[in-house]
Amino acid sequence: MSSLLRAELLRLASRRLLVMMLVAMAALAALGVMVSADLVKPVGPEELISARENIRIALIDWESTCGGNESSVECADWPKPQIEEFMHTPLGFGEYAENALDLGFPLVLVAVAALVASLIGAEFASGNLSTQLLFTPRRIPLLLAKLAVGCVAGIVVAATYVLTSLALSAITFLSLRGAHDMSAGVGLPLMIGRIMVLVLILALMSGALTMGLGSSLITMGVYLVVLVGSWTLETVVRGSSWVQFALPSRVLMTMMAGQTELYDWWSGSDDIAVFRYMNYDWALAYSVIGVVIIAVTAAWWFRRRDLLG
Repeated sequence: MSSLLRAELLRLASRRLLVMMLVAMAALAALGVMVSADLVKPVGPEELISARENIRIALIDWESTCGGNESSVECADWPKPQIEEFMHTPLGFGEYAENALDLGFPLVLVAVAALVASLIGAEFASGNLSTQLLFTPRRIPLLLAKLAVGCVAGIVVAATYVLTSLALSAITFLSLRGAHDMSAGVGLPLMIGRIMVLVLILALMSGALTMGLGSSLITMGVYLVVLVGSWTLETVVRGSSWVQFALPSRVLMTMMAGQTELYDWWSGSDDIAVFRYMNYDWALAYSVIGVVIIAVTAAWWFRRRDLLG
């Protein structure tokens, strides 16, 4: 098994597709940081001048209506305007880094799924897998080695994206705000953890599906059909939260965000919603069970396929 892993890792390191994907992830991270840079900029002179003019006009309107009395009946729901309402509030470093990571998160998932499926699908298309089976007749160790290397590839791609984004976010924040405001709460490490866990699950799923189906195109087609069908069904059964708990699209959103809201409706009413929540632990358990089922099925089918004929 160790020799199989070593051989597969050496093959992975020589793949140009992996290098191209790493460059693309670094560029994607840089784009996310650049797009989010405005959210961290301090209030500038022009914005301050504009805010002072806007607050002057707002106070005139408020005083003409309320007579300067916040407790009047006319102004019960209209508090006295404050200048902060007309200026943006710069994000802290943690929020800025989370926002930059979140922008490219879905594309990272697509890239990992496509990369792992392509790496394994190419083995089928080129006939290399059949050649390997001549020297490694035991198929399950070979399948496990390819799944393990697929997971390594996915983690490397995701880590490149995360580390590049964090490094560029730190540099951008320091250049705009300095080091005295540079702090992050627990939200940032939790988000990084969610990214890595989801990438690992997705890499395993993509590898297992491709090993079972024998084609990267069919694997990506299955993803597309399942997700589009799930999103469509989600709009149809929006009033049944118990059905939404089983939809892959909702589970994926929960794995990305940590928690999502589900909607249900009181019987006989069209406008009163009951909010329910899908928690991360449920989505994680659902995903792990799904991956195990897919992997076992793929292993069974891979053992039965005639790849030497």
